[in-house]
Amino acid sequence: MRREWLIGLALAAITLFAFWPVGHLGFIILDDHDYVTDNPHIQAGITAQSVHWAFTSRYASNWHPLTWLSHMLDCQLFGLNASGHHWVNLGLHIANTLLLFVALKKMMRLRPEASAPPAQTVWRSALVAALFALHPLRVESVAWISERKDVLCGFFFMLTLLLYAGYVERAKVRSSKSKVYYGLTLICFALGLMSKPMLVTLPAVLLLLDFWPLNRFTIYDLRFTIWPLIREKLPFLMLSLASSFATLWAQSKAVIELVALPWYCRAANVLVFYTDYLRKIFWPENLSILYLYPHLQMPTGEIVRSVLWLSLVSAFCLWRMRSQPYLLTGWVWFGVMLVPVVGLVQVGLQSIADRYTYLPSIGLSIAVVWGLAETASRVRFGRAIMTGAGTGVILVCLLDTRLQLGYWQNSVMLFSHACEATGENPAVVYDLGIAFADSDNLEEAVKNYRAVIKRMPTYGEVHYRLGSALLQQNKFEEARAEFDEALRLNPDNIFARKYLGDIFFAQAKYAEAEAEYTAALEYKPTGPANRTTPPLAGPKAGNETSLAKLNLAFESLRNQLMPDLHLQLAAVQTARGEFPEAVKHYRAALGLKPDSPETRNNLAWLLATCPDAHVRDGVQAVAEAERACQLTHYQKTIMVGTLAAAYAEAGRFDEAIATAQKACAMAAAAHEPDLLQKNQELLARYQKHQPYHESTEKLVPAAP
Repeated sequence: MRREWLIGLALAAITLFAFWPVGHLGFIILDDHDYVTDNPHIQAGITAQSVHWAFTSRYASNWHPLTWLSHMLDCQLFGLNASGHHWVNLGLHIANTLLLFVALKKMMRLRPEASAPPAQTVWRSALVAALFALHPLRVESVAWISERKDVLCGFFFMLTLLLYAGYVERAKVRSSKSKVYYGLTLICFALGLMSKPMLVTLPAVLLLLDFWPLNRFTIYDLRFTIWPLIREKLPFLMLSLASSFATLWAQSKAVIELVALPWYCRAANVLVFYTDYLRKIFWPENLSILYLYPHLQMPTGEIVRSVLWLSLVSAFCLWRMRSQPYLLTGWVWFGVMLVPVVGLVQVGLQSIADRYTYLPSIGLSIAVVWGLAETASRVRFGRAIMTGAGTGVILVCLLDTRLQLGYWQNSVMLFSHACEATGENPAVVYDLGIAFADSDNLEEAVKNYRAVIKRMPTYGEVHYRLGSALLQQNKFEEARAEFDEALRLNPDNIFARKYLGDIFFAQAKYAEAEAEYTAALEYKPTGPANRTTPPLAGPKAGNETSLAKLNLAFESLRNQLMPDLHLQLAAVQTARGEFPEAVKHYRAALGLKPDSPETRNNLAWLLATCPDAHVRDGVQAVAEAERACQLTHYQKTIMVGTLAAAYAEAGRFDEAIATAQKACAMAAAAHEPDLLQKNQELLARYQKHQPYHESTEKLVPAAP
């Protein structure tokens, strides 16, 4: 027992050491905004409203309420400090490693006739757990905050295996506690499905474990022993079916239709995908966050090679089924657990993903470790050879994992490496452009967007991204040309309309700006939901469709743009002197995004300083300004200055003077000379018990 505790401690320590850098990583541009940084439901923490949303939403084309709840809890504990989110991912991965070790060890001890001494099965279980923990394919699941669903569903998967072993142990002696263990196993399975529907094939995995190592049925009396075990799995199967229907409902808009990708193409491609996964598990090189379909159907030569490889391995496992049953269990485990993600029901246009191997690879590890260990036990010095080889593989995995983690330091490094690994797929180049734009490297962003347009000139979303980068460089005419092209290709692109409005605003063409903002705000799709997705057919299908998945993210961002559109309209109407209408749009923006400090600050300033006495409202200005300052912890000079103006308008001059003095001190400390001068001027007015009111000519705002 002491040895097993030491092994567990060593597994936890080496996994923590291997993945230690994740605690210093941040969010990335792909999916993290949907899951955390731009998701108000998640950032609200666990509330009655957010819990209801978690269970009823199909946001991000998924139904995984437990995953949403885990992100909410993280935000409640850590806010938007990415380190906390990463440490939770790593903690779950370490827990999964230990649970896998304990579950395997327990199942091996339940075998009626163990072919290896208990000490050997312990070390074999430990090696499988170590390979699971340290393989470089685990990096994506652990280092990507959005992939919390992987490690969370893995946690409940491991618990399900452990509880199932406990159930089998008690069922053999007809213990009354067997029903309790069965119920707990079923509950953990349900929780796993609510974390990620990847577990829908778990009933088949449990049946494989009944074959080996639990020996609950044999091939000699299959007809008499397997049916009770199948009936035993029916409740699990019902949960799998329910989860499958929920997943199809959530992903209905993202599923590629048969017309675009026929069954015969999917079946042929699936064979190649299986061999791709095998190759990456045994030789993990050129790992990337994104692998997309290179073309509609794989070359015939690749398909034939894949059929031969898969057939040979399957035949060998069947041939050795009686003497080495673990080979069949491990091989079928790998194949069955990949079924939901191997492309028979194609969601988006990625071919394979490193994260999808999180649980399926365990089956291969079991087959390989037990096979090599039993072979080594029959040769001289076999145990020493096996120990040395196992140690060497673990060391190589650890070093490669550390290498892969280096690419996750930021989005630019991650997608730059992805470009090298995938041969500059246009979707990866597009994401790299977004990463450069997010890091304010607009020159490189423009370069990447132009490279994508050169290969995919009819993809409208790239044009609007390029236009937005050019707009930030104040290249208004070039940006306008890109937005016009984006709208020509897709009139429903409200982002292009919004940015086109920004150009008109910057040029003081307020009527044109208002027209564009209003059109975007009143957006109604004029065609099917997937009208912007190019057809998945033709000889150039790879280039013409490799960015289709980005349309899904584009659609999910539409609602997030609405508050900004109201803000832009408020700015336009303020510039035109239409103050009551501006107030209405500020309030509409707050209705959509109530905790926006910028919106509350702008509304407070207008209510406090508006030239129109009918619009000014000192009491409301104070309420809005105080809330803006609370949301920013009184750390924003401009918002503290607004609060001072609001106090003055409300006639609370002592508070206005004290707050203005604080704003001046903050501006001086932060080296903000313009704000310092402005607040000093305002302070002089407040000391004379005079509120500050803007003049009409001063209300023309700067370009957005």
